[in-house]
Order: sequence, then structure tokens, then C-alpha cells
Amino acid sequence: MKTAALLPNLRTGYTKYENFIRKFVYTDYYLILLSIVTYIGWVSKCTPFGMAAVVLLACAVLLGSDDILPLSINMFGAMLIIWSEKPSDFLYMWPIFIPLILCIIVFIVKNCRHRFRIGKMLFPQIAVSVALLLGGAGVASSQDYLRGLPNVLLLGIGVLAVYIFYDHFLKRDSKRDYALYFSRVLMYIGVVICLELITEIIRSDISMSQWDTVYWDTGWGNRNNIATFLIITAGMTLYLSTRYRHGWIYLAIGLAQYFCIIMTFSRGGIIFGMISGAFALAFTIVKAKNRKRQLVYTAVILSIALLLYLIFMDKINGMIAALINRGMGSSGRTDLYKEAWSLFKAHPFLGVGIGYVGIYEGILFDLDAIGFYWFHSTLFQVIASAGIVGIIAYLYYYCARLYVLFKNIKNSFNLFILAIWIGFEGYSMIDTGTFVPYPNMMLIIVMTLILELNMTGGKQSEDYVTAYNSTTRRGKAISLAHELDSMCGSEYKREYENVSDR
Repeated sequence: MKTAALLPNLRTGYTKYENFIRKFVYTDYYLILLSIVTYIGWVSKCTPFGMAAVVLLACAVLLGSDDILPLSINMFGAMLIIWSEKPSDFLYMWPIFIPLILCIIVFIVKNCRHRFRIGKMLFPQIAVSVALLLGGAGVASSQDYLRGLPNVLLLGIGVLAVYIFYDHFLKRDSKRDYALYFSRVLMYIGVVICLELITEIIRSDISMSQWDTVYWDTGWGNRNNIATFLIITAGMTLYLSTRYRHGWIYLAIGLAQYFCIIMTFSRGGIIFGMISGAFALAFTIVKAKNRKRQLVYTAVILSIALLLYLIFMDKINGMIAALINRGMGSSGRTDLYKEAWSLFKAHPFLGVGIGYVGIYEGILFDLDAIGFYWFHSTLFQVIASAGIVGIIAYLYYYCARLYVLFKNIKNSFNLFILAIWIGFEGYSMIDTGTFVPYPNMMLIIVMTLILELNMTGGKQSEDYVTAYNSTTRRGKAISLAHELDSMCGSEYKREYENVSDR
């Protein structure tokens, strides 16, 4: 009898737990909590605390949530806890991932839908996977092919798996503003990146005039990786400034992230970050619901920035001078591009494969742990590694991505993604961005999936109000209408939806 009475109580308790989690993960409290835990784990270099806390929070969400989207901050922010390049500093913690895997299985079993959806990027990503797997066939030795296989699997199959997983487990309903929530996730990730970069600079105890002599490295990424990530997060933060009446907060945070790109001293990151930022800043005014107010916000924030420059003029000028002194040399990239072109001419059909080890290994750079010989350019990496087959596959992939983007280009979110991709893809033409599977390409494919939702049944109004956004009369009315509809009937919903925002 006691056992029989216990089961209903357990079910009731678990239902309450699910209800709490499903509300909590859509609040800023959850995003802030993850951000604080991540930064503390990184700055303290306390691996057991950091990883245990992140995994524990992820498990709590997996057991209660019915949507993959709130786990995005775990998926793309957890890497920021890595404070060292040495795997030995983290590998001993592998047992902690056993409960995480079990919770992932529980999440899949609970929320699995039998219907499989074919997304717009499914076949393009499959094409990329096939091209990468075939790259170097008949040319690369078995040793070279196996050396590159981990990267091939992550870039091809891994990115594809993330796309399918998100597509299948992203909860779709008319109340969800996917773009708004995802942008907030990236904003908080950007804030943590900036805090880590600033902490790293302070720890170095080096004056601004000598920053060009230091190669900032946070453990999870060097200055180029940091700049690449910030191009994405800063653009999404500026998008948020068009969604709120108090948009000046997001303008300030976004511009601070662009300033941190300058602080990385990544020359390519600065150039393409500023190009991307110029587009994003223009879009904040074009898509603002009150352009005059947005112009005032922008002018005030830029005036404050100018004032800070005047106060710290000598130090900032020293930083700029150090950056200019570094010049705009190619850092050996020209030699790598010539090598890639010669490889393409020698092996035009399938290239030499990802596992190829070139003549500049140990001269321009040392081969990394998983054997990737970087050509530092999307174009030259493709033609050298996968040849004509790779060119066709990537053209198909990019055409599909651009189609998804421009299908609803008037939407605010699409415009800001355009600004981000201009910076990301432009920088990747002179760096490694598009061949870094995690977080870069996995993040890009999830962003593309959210764009897909703007094309089909998930299309959102640009001023749609959720728990995050209560700035318009119409939005408040619709939110209230949903509640009244569930309690009293649809006639109340129709009445409130007729409220004008004017």
C-alpha cells in the first residue's frame, strides 16, 4: 500500500519539477547562472568545480526540459570553462560525463518524435560530409587519412548530427520566439568571452603599447578564435537592441564586444569585425521600432566612448600604434595559398585530404594534436583538401544557406545574421573559421536552422512578445490573450489581438 501511494506522489513531484525547469530555462536567471559558473570555473582554474557544476546544470535541464533550445548555452558556452591547452588538465574528469550521457538518453527517449523532418540544410551538409570523406582518396596514405579522420567526422558527420538533433528536438509552437532567445544566449556567451579576455590581459600585467608582443590565449582559444566568436556574439547582441524599448543596454554591450575584438589584436578579426559591426550598427537603426530614439541611444553611447578615449588617450594611442606596427603582413599565408594551389593542380578531382601534412609544418606553424594542416582560407582549404568534388559540395552548401537567409531577408534577425556572416565568412577567407567544427560550424548550422523557422511555420513577428520582451501594448495584449484563451475561451483572445500597438 505504501509503495502504491508513493508512485503517484513521485509522478506529481516530477511533474512539478518539469514545470519549474521548463519555465526556469527561459529566464535570464538560468542564463546568468550558467555564465557565472562558467567564468568562475575558468578564472579559478578549478576543473572539478567548473565541470561538475556545468554538467550538473545540464543534467537538471535534460531531465526536465522538452526543448533543445535552452541547452544552447550549455552546448556553445561550456567550452569557455577550458582554461588550459593541456588535455591532462581535464581528461581525468571523464567519469563525470557518464551521468551526462545517461541524461541525454533520457531526454531523447522522452522527447523523441517518430516523424523525421527533412530540413533545408540536410542534403547540403551531407554533400559536404561526403566530399570531406572522399578527400584525398587514392592520394593520401592510410596514415594521413586516419590523421585527418577526426576532423573530417566532426566537420561532416558531427555538424550534420547537431543539425538533425536540433531540428528534431527543437520545440515548435506559436508562442516561441526562437531568434530572441538564441540571441540572448549568444549575448551572455559574448559577455563571458569579454570577461575572460580582460582577465587574461590584466593577468599579463603588460602595458597597452606592448600588447602586440603578446599572443592572448584563454585556453579554449587564441586571439583569432576569440575574435571569430565575438563577431557572432556581438552581432546578435546588437540585434537585441531592436527588440526592446531599453535597447541602449544591448547597444552598449554589443559595442563593448566589438571593442574587445580590437583588444584581441587579431588583425583579420579587427578588419572583418569592424565591417560586420558597421552593417550591424546600421541595421539597428534601420530595424528599430523608434529610429529617432535608436539614433539618440547610438549617439550617446558613441559620445561616452569618445569621452573614454579622451581620458585614456595616451594608452589607447599606444595600443593603436602597436597594432599598426605589426603591419598587415600575410604571416606566411601567401606561401600556404601557393602550396594549396599547386596541390589542387596536381590532384584536382579529390584533393589531398584533410590529413595532408605540408612543407611548412614546423616552419610557419606546428601541426596540432589531431593533425590539421591549416591553409588559413576557406577557399584554399577546400580546393587543396577536397578538389573539384569539394568545390561543388561547398557551392551547394553555401547556395542553400544563402537561400535560407535571403528568403525572408526583410526580417530583422535575417539582416543581423547577414551582418554576422559577412564578418565570419570574410575573416574565414584568411583564417581557419569555417574548418573549426566546434563551436564555429555547429553554431552556424544552428543559426541557419533558426532562419529556416522564419521561412516556414515558425515565422515570428518582429515585435512578438515573450517572457523576455514586454515592450509593446499589442505584445502585452497577445500574451494576456493566450492566458485568457486557456482559461476562459477564444473570444477573449480575438478581442485582445485587435489591440493596436499605436
